[in-house]
Amino acid sequence: MSAAAIIDVSAIIERQRRNGLVLTVMILSTVMMFLDGYDLHAMAFAAPTVVRSWSIDKGSLGIVFSAGVFGILVGGLIFGYFGDRIGRRLSIIAATVTFGGFSLLTVWANDLNSLIALRFLAGLGIGGLAPLCFSLNLEYVPSRYRGTVVAIIMLGYVAGGSAGGIIAAWLVPHLGWQIVFWIGGVLPLAAAVLSFFTLPESIKFLVVQGRQPDEVARILNRIEPGLQARSTALFVIDEENQPGHAGTGLSSKIAALFDGQLALITPLLWLAYIASSMTMFFLGSWTPILAEASGHTPAQAAFALSMFSLGGAVGALMVGWMLDRFGVLAIAIMPVIASPLVASVGLAGFGGSAFLVAMACVGFFVVGGHQGLNSAVGLFYPSANRSTAVGWALSVAKIGSITGPLIAGFLIARQLPVANLFLLAALPPLVMASCVVVLGLSQRRQTTSAASDAAAAKMDQAAPA
Repeated sequence: MSAAAIIDVSAIIERQRRNGLVLTVMILSTVMMFLDGYDLHAMAFAAPTVVRSWSIDKGSLGIVFSAGVFGILVGGLIFGYFGDRIGRRLSIIAATVTFGGFSLLTVWANDLNSLIALRFLAGLGIGGLAPLCFSLNLEYVPSRYRGTVVAIIMLGYVAGGSAGGIIAAWLVPHLGWQIVFWIGGVLPLAAAVLSFFTLPESIKFLVVQGRQPDEVARILNRIEPGLQARSTALFVIDEENQPGHAGTGLSSKIAALFDGQLALITPLLWLAYIASSMTMFFLGSWTPILAEASGHTPAQAAFALSMFSLGGAVGALMVGWMLDRFGVLAIAIMPVIASPLVASVGLAGFGGSAFLVAMACVGFFVVGGHQGLNSAVGLFYPSANRSTAVGWALSVAKIGSITGPLIAGFLIARQLPVANLFLLAALPPLVMASCVVVLGLSQRRQTTSAASDAAAAKMDQAAPA
């Protein structure tokens, strides 16, 4: 291949076949998101035992939950920006070390103040990891599989939450609440070491930044054996003319989130995320305590949250498939069904196994719909600004993630009936559904317009001179 050769990296990614490099990226991302999901829910699983061990009011844990979520908000902003400046790979490793290290230190927490501080600091890494993993995977897989791939790595996240319930039910009674954080600290640190030696940098990031042409060529040759790409080639990606392309400064990257049609898309995504997060984090934080308050055993309460997460894992896979085939509009069905289901959990008074099944169904639509947003958000932005865009979307979502558990803690402290709490949690999904419908219609109009432009261009090329 000559030194003057031009290689369209996007075209190679679009036509690639299954290969070990992309599989490695997906597997490592799924493992790290598993640990991320575990650590996110760790406090909820430890909460009932902490309340009993420390003899504190359960409502006081609301500030602990919200401190962790506030850390996630800040972490998404910080690490999302770092991902677009220094790269996805190093930022992923740093985020994993952050939440793993501070989760491990939580083992030695002995009062609410230390618990609040440590959960906030762990939240920085928890919030930073997701947008980086999303961006890295979106930049390695063909567009026709992006929704499904994000759903798969988010399956790891949801499975991590489910695993925490099993650990809480089996190990906490014998080893105390600290075992939750021992596991949540040691495993991420080990994963960070593994990633340092095996995780590649985003090829699109390297091309956009004009960095490491030798590495770009090596990655391309792994994706498409026989290509024989050399570092002397000119590497290009065709998506960088899309709205949202930004300079290197933070203010430029933020302004690019509202460029062109993104002026409508970004606010709608943010509002949908806020509404979805209010319900998801309310249920994710308070389900074990509310379940015990409704007469269920501690083991049933822990399994209820695991069933919620398990149902969400199945829902995430389904919505990823729907997104790839039918577009963003297909996601709207999830919150529409979720709303009455959430209300029914409080009003119907399910007992025993019926309660576990109900929580699995709620998780399918609540968590599944939320993961649908995760699969969709990165599709609207180019590589140059993708980590920042996803990081800001996930961080803005934490407005809902913070207020949901905090409002619930306030109302629980005032002894609001459990049925009324679930009824209130059923309202935000309706807001999410409205936003997703508008986003889906906007996406369809853009797709139709792009197809018309392409057809017109072909006709112009075919016309006689």
